[in-house]
Amino acid sequence: MNMHEWPLTFFTTFGQMAVGAFVVLGVITVVGDAKYSRNAIDRICVPALYAIGPIMIAGFCLAFFHLGNPMNALNVVRNIGSSGLTQELVAGSVFALLGFLFAACQFFDVGSLALRRTLAVLTALVGLIFIATMARLYMLPTVPAWDHWTTPAAFYLSGAVTGLLAIAVALISYNWLEDSELIKRLIPSARNEDQTQEQKDEVWRLIDDCLRWIGIALVVVVPLIFLVMVFNYSRPEGPNPAEFEFNTTAFVIRIALLLIGAFIVGLLLAFSGTRGRPTASALFWIILAYVLVVVAELAGRFMFYGAMDRVGI
Repeated sequence: MNMHEWPLTFFTTFGQMAVGAFVVLGVITVVGDAKYSRNAIDRICVPALYAIGPIMIAGFCLAFFHLGNPMNALNVVRNIGSSGLTQELVAGSVFALLGFLFAACQFFDVGSLALRRTLAVLTALVGLIFIATMARLYMLPTVPAWDHWTTPAAFYLSGAVTGLLAIAVALISYNWLEDSELIKRLIPSARNEDQTQEQKDEVWRLIDDCLRWIGIALVVVVPLIFLVMVFNYSRPEGPNPAEFEFNTTAFVIRIALLLIGAFIVGLLLAFSGTRGRPTASALFWIILAYVLVVVAELAGRFMFYGAMDRVGI
């Protein structure tokens, strides 16, 4: 794989992860409202929300290296109606901007709950559109390996699996942040009062429920990823050879990392949860699972770019 494609690998993976994490938080907020208090939901969702921004910023910073000269980014805004690259970067920028506005509203306690929810839904929709523009950019008739439904499917599933585990890390880390001054600064409702024991217990019930459902979601998503991989790699080869020969070792490593990092950990979370407050050991395994899956998705993206098989002039 050419070195100039490395920034794209990290940009697409991190961008999809940010969208996936934001959508997961949105689901937790909406579904959790039916059973848990606003205090409990804010306690776990607001700190996780602030962690999404650095992921997206890191992706954009890495993408600038693909432009050669970062000042070339000013030219990207041209031809938004016809340029797939411009549409991708504009959609990503709008997603990041809306996410920043939503986080600012949460931090400064600005706007009604209905207004914030509307902004959150809009941000999630733009994020999904961002992944769609990203996938459409690669669905080129001149590159048969990419011009297939498996490209958008793989991108959305990548966002799902990495986003689920990113939020799992944020949730399980709460055990070490519960009474910290950082949490009190991040959450407006927590700045002037301490939690009662009953409120703390409610937060941990919510976290346990969330981790169980994240585990169930992972158990569903990983087989779908494997199914997309089967459809992708079982198709006939194009008329020209791929840019790089199929790397069996990388393929096997990716499968192993997904099985260990997402499927097995997903099963453990789905059937046992954290059984109360998580231990340092549980935190270690969830973080390890997250790292393994991110590495697996990066490996898959390297193979995606390496499969390029141009046709025509």
